[in-house]
Amino acid sequence: MEIEPPKARRISRRAATKVLRAAVDAAADRPALRERLGAALMDEGRHGEAIAALRASAAAEPSGFTSWGRLAQCHLAIGEPAAALDICERAQGRGVARARGGALEALGRPEDALREYARAFAEDDADALALEAALRLLSHASDAEPLLAFCAALPATRRFDAQRLAFRALAYSRLGRTQEARALIDPDRHVMLFRFVPPAALGAVDLFNRRLAAFLLANMGQTPTPRPDCVIDGGLPQRRDPLLLALREFFRRSFDGYIAAMPALGLHGPAPAAGRIEEVVVFLRGAGRNGEHVHPGGYVSGVYYVEAPSSVLAGSDLRGRLALGQCERLTGGHRPAWSVRHVAPEPGTLVVFPSHMFHDVVPTRSEALRIAIGLDVRPCGEESEEPT
Repeated sequence: MEIEPPKARRISRRAATKVLRAAVDAAADRPALRERLGAALMDEGRHGEAIAALRASAAAEPSGFTSWGRLAQCHLAIGEPAAALDICERAQGRGVARARGGALEALGRPEDALREYARAFAEDDADALALEAALRLLSHASDAEPLLAFCAALPATRRFDAQRLAFRALAYSRLGRTQEARALIDPDRHVMLFRFVPPAALGAVDLFNRRLAAFLLANMGQTPTPRPDCVIDGGLPQRRDPLLLALREFFRRSFDGYIAAMPALGLHGPAPAAGRIEEVVVFLRGAGRNGEHVHPGGYVSGVYYVEAPSSVLAGSDLRGRLALGQCERLTGGHRPAWSVRHVAPEPGTLVVFPSHMFHDVVPTRSEALRIAIGLDVRPCGEESEEPT
């Protein structure tokens, strides 16, 4: 499969927030700038500051303020669903369906919340969070027929394949259609591991990974995030270090090998004609975990392990392991038809699996970092390139 080069470098989130704050300080009479600052602060998880900026903007120019949904989401984030619902009522339906759904869910009204989440997605099918919330609530229901119908009604583009396949498998599992569920998700069959052998000039794999870890710690993971024990940095594609160039060639070969083997693994969906590999760096420590999820917009995904705490590598328990197929929290306790496969974070190993396979990470309970590179092969030349 042809792999397209990454996109051009973009300004970091932290730098953009600093620029916006300076602009607001220089032009306090421009509410639109303050509104943009509030949005940037929200994205960094600084919800109290975001609320102050957004409320100031709304008070200065109520008719021009458009971020009612963001303001409501900030109140939800700090545990104030009643305030969030009040904001949604004031907005009179202007882009607040998802926030209203979140408030209703937090107030113990899941059926009303589901209707709002579905409405938000119907209004904007790029609203991945609304789709995720609707699927989550449907997954909690003991009757899986509505979930199956919802999956069937998703737009027929690759952009929604990961959610469609994942939650269809979950619906089959709840309905007792075990073979159909395991045909879509089977961690025992649908996962492959690849071991990296660096070019001789870059040393053995242990030395390579130590150098790579030092590079990543020096250059990545500095952007403030809402969860300091789980930091995800998307700035890696702009880097051109020789270590990364060698690693990317290994990723490309491994993904090509996995895609070629998919029919033998029991995965028969058509491969995209072209794709791009997207990369993020994930730093986990302590109680940090990714949460049970799939990779929307992806076709095949992977995790390359760079570094893991010595207590994890030497231990015989599940700490720090990738839990492939794990989704019991997402489903409210339903144990799916497939087994969960735990893969140790052995540095130098690339784990590859379908993007629609649920997965999570078992917390390391260590203050030492677990460093991994998360990867997605995303189809190109289709609607799947749009934000999800």
